[in-house]
Amino acid sequence: MAALPRRRLTTRVLLICGALAAVHLLIHFATAPLLTALAPLAPPLYALVAGVHSLLPFLARRVTDVPGTAVLTSAIAAVFIAVANTAGVIVIVPLVLAGAIIDLVVWRTRGTAAPARRRYLLAAACAGTVLFGVSVVVFSPEHLSLGILLGSFLGRIAGEVLASEISGALASALHRAGVGRGSAETPHSSPSS
Repeated sequence: MAALPRRRLTTRVLLICGALAAVHLLIHFATAPLLTALAPLAPPLYALVAGVHSLLPFLARRVTDVPGTAVLTSAIAAVFIAVANTAGVIVIVPLVLAGAIIDLVVWRTRGTAAPARRRYLLAAACAGTVLFGVSVVVFSPEHLSLGILLGSFLGRIAGEVLASEISGALASALHRAGVGRGSAETPHSSPSS
């Protein structure tokens, strides 16, 4: 098996990560009122909508095809959001965790026979599972029923899968526009991949 090309952090890649992190902050501002309302009223819907916070880390990883860019984008966005959020630094944990899981799963499955789309879906399922585990810690006692827990778990998975799929479509458009790196490992040119 031939060695895969080595990808590295360049100034261009860092700028892309920073720009995507800034967009993440804007998405946070746009969705914060909805997420704040949904958390106590409908945790499963909150879990679904919260997947939007993985959109830009997924996109960074897809566009740059550089290991570590999902967690880097998440970390930059987390610092921006922590400064602008009343919850403070606690928001850093789930944001950075999601980026780290995306990077880890995509990196560990690189070079396998699995198509890129399947690898990103696996990353989404793993991120959703871990994020559900983190969120259960802050559930109020009245939300600890089987229905709410199962709905929240499925909502997390669905939210991450949606973020992964939307990032694939956006990455394809950005690659056609000349942003990021095109590679055989990131097949965004056909919907079947």
